[in-house]
Amino acid sequence: MDIQTDSRDGQKKYWGRWLGLTLGLTVLGLAALGGLVAVVDPFFHYHGPVKGLAYTLDSERYQNDGISRHFTYDAVLTGTSMTENFKVSLFNQLFGVDAIKIPYGGGYYKEVDEAVWRAISYHPQIKMVFRSLDKSFLMYDKDEWNPTAPAPDYLFDRNPWNDVDYIWNKEVIFGNIRSILNRTKAGADMTTFDGYMHWAPDKEWGREAVLKTFVRPEGNMEPVPFTMEDRQMVEGNVEQNILAVARANPDITFYCFIPPYSIAYWDSELVAKGDFERQLTALRLMADMLLTCDNIRLFGFDDQFDIICDLDNYMDVIHYSEQVGDRILEWMAAGEHRLTRDNVDRYFETIRDFYGSYDYGRIYD
Repeated sequence: MDIQTDSRDGQKKYWGRWLGLTLGLTVLGLAALGGLVAVVDPFFHYHGPVKGLAYTLDSERYQNDGISRHFTYDAVLTGTSMTENFKVSLFNQLFGVDAIKIPYGGGYYKEVDEAVWRAISYHPQIKMVFRSLDKSFLMYDKDEWNPTAPAPDYLFDRNPWNDVDYIWNKEVIFGNIRSILNRTKAGADMTTFDGYMHWAPDKEWGREAVLKTFVRPEGNMEPVPFTMEDRQMVEGNVEQNILAVARANPDITFYCFIPPYSIAYWDSELVAKGDFERQLTALRLMADMLLTCDNIRLFGFDDQFDIICDLDNYMDVIHYSEQVGDRILEWMAAGEHRLTRDNVDRYFETIRDFYGSYDYGRIYD
């Protein structure tokens, strides 16, 4: 009898059993963790909220697609950070809808447009889309995406195989799910859409706060011309990322608004840099294009000078207070400050005259 051979056979059996047990436990562990993610589903990738769990809504680019896919609604409130502090409860009351809020802070036109298309594909019977149209992103290529914004394609590309990036994501398991379970245990409620991406109370507001956020260029640069390339950029952006979805869905009303950036923006980003006339030309081109579409209602607030010139309404050169957001919703629901073919000339003449002759030195006195 070969004792050495028996010993080697015994070791092989031992390590074989150990390997099998280890692999089995690993598979079971992974299945349990993946199953936990799928059941709780903090990003609503597979289903809506589980009743009784206190979900935290705080990750717009990770949760928005799931919200638009699995929640019940008949209207969509979206756009950039210009809409993050909007109160959905007020929006629903004013417009008579049951809306979701899916904002994209810093989102270029293409990103927001893709979200609108997806929401309509999930809920073809919705009756309203409400979105901001930021002037600062207008002269970007129609396919450009904010390079600083996360793009979790695995959550909305319809490819089930890359869901591994979600169901076995340690941040999801030990961060999002742990937070939900802890909040539930503590008796908290699920975040409301009013609270979703609602950052205004945590910010410093007013003139001093705004002046800390930028440095005005010395003097005024020479005017930058609006070129043919600029025209093609604006036309491509507006046609692809606003008009196409509206024309394809004539039964949906699209409420679009140009947000009221502060007087400090008009000075530091436009007049001082020679971009004033170029920006106005781009805005006018966008307005003319959108006014050709019957189911788009376009609103402009750059003539609300009492708001724009009072820096107490702002935290930086563009972000206005939630009180201003409330007024925007109220105005739009009432049809006030809507741009039409009859008043668009007067609107742009008014803002050109005002910002073209404003004494910007008063901002810094």
